Amino acid sequence: MTSPAGRTVGEILENATRRLIEAGVPDARADALALFGHLLGTDRGGVVARRPETVDRAVAERMDALVAARAARRPLQQITGHVDFRGLDLVVDEHVLIPRPETEGLVDAVLEETLPAGARIADLGTGSGCVAVALAVARPGWRVDAVDVSSEALAVAERNAARHGVAGRVRTIEGDFARAAVGDAAPYDAVVSNPPYVPEDEWRGLQEEVRAHEPKLALVPGPTGHEAYAAVAAAAARMLLPGGLVALELGWTSEPAVREIVARHGFRAVRTRPDLQGIPRILTARRP
Repeated sequence: MTSPAGRTVGEILENATRRLIEAGVPDARADALALFGHLLGTDRGGVVARRPETVDRAVAERMDALVAARAARRPLQQITGHVDFRGLDLVVDEHVLIPRPETEGLVDAVLEETLPAGARIADLGTGSGCVAVALAVARPGWRVDAVDVSSEALAVAERNAARHGVAGRVRTIEGDFARAAVGDAAPYDAVVSNPPYVPEDEWRGLQEEVRAHEPKLALVPGPTGHEAYAAVAAAAARMLLPGGLVALELGWTSEPAVREIVARHGFRAVRTRPDLQGIPRILTARRP
């Protein structure tokens, strides 16, 4: 239904919220505010402050289209094209996994480790480039090779690197991260990865926003969900300098299997860090 001309921001907002509730969208009110804020070029508080204002038909119709997309369970971040990651405004689209708060913990873990001021980092399966860009922004002396099999994902990563002024230190490499075709850039001081870790049968039960709209390749590595960890551990064992760091994001049941995998590939000093729910979420280890 198209909103008629002359309706107020408040009326359109209430209609949008109702439509999203009827569609079963979680946090319908917050999403309606975010969509209208995106459209009006303001934040959620700005939308509330403008509730009495009337808008013309073009704005109402654009809001109608945004709400229809969200009611169809397209992710909010894909609709707006943006997501906040560690205070960085990153662009995202349907070709990349939307960065999650848990992945901020992966960046934090790497930054807390002792690495050289001019460290070389490899980010395997970079997707949007969120990890690579965040590391390069936080450490001006680091150089990061961002590897992904998807050329579309690498295009997004390149936009994010340019957006935050680190394109000169974030190099994108197209290729299977399991083989890590990084040429003469090796060896590395650290290998980081948020690999696919959702088992095939678990993927079928994911929210529609994830299952229908985010790339399955970035989520599901195979039947067990552990296949990518083995590939990353094998690549890291080849790529790292002695004493080099490997840092991995874990699925919610991944820790025992991943501990065994990294140990099998010769890594030592294995540590895990919990997320806010107490689930082991980040694993770090060192090559002897």
